[in-house]
Amino acid sequence: MNALLAVVLATVLAAGSDDEVVQRVHARIAEYDVAAASCRDVFADVAEPGSATFDFQYQINGARSGGRYDGKVTFSLGTVTIHVPRTIEWMGMTGTDRERANALRRAIYHHEAGHVRIAEAVRDALNAAGAVTAPDRAAFSAAAEAAGREGFARFKREERAYDALTDHGRNQHAAPGELAGPDTMLLCR
Repeated sequence: MNALLAVVLATVLAAGSDDEVVQRVHARIAEYDVAAASCRDVFADVAEPGSATFDFQYQINGARSGGRYDGKVTFSLGTVTIHVPRTIEWMGMTGTDRERANALRRAIYHHEAGHVRIAEAVRDALNAAGAVTAPDRAAFSAAAEAAGREGFARFKREERAYDALTDHGRNQHAAPGELAGPDTMLLCR
């Protein structure tokens, strides 16, 4: 099964509103203001108007047991920060423009909350993996470190796959399940 599909299926278990998802990981919200000369200049040449950063980490716990070393690699999200616009404004905005700008802000927030959902699902899937067992301490350490590095690599792959699937939110409607939502597009008239 495709790894992203497995993560997406796991997101069903991590359901909740965007705010609940963000609160669940105690994410810090870093807001910024966007002031542009025109609607077309709002996010010109910006790949993704928001971002989510994670301090994805792992810890190794092991002990000698019956002549072998057994242990677990446990993954956590650490500090999560979501960067989203507080305001989006341009010269000559109308009331309808403000409504569209606010809808865009909400769409950006939803896309970034999707990154949190993906990170939670990857963390949970990795933590469901079995124990690491090795005949000696050196082999255990090597195997556990390899599992940690592979877990981090998987986290990065899933994040890239989510952005590829949604084109950084511009095609958010194409995402499955709780990840689907409004596209992060601002149609200028």
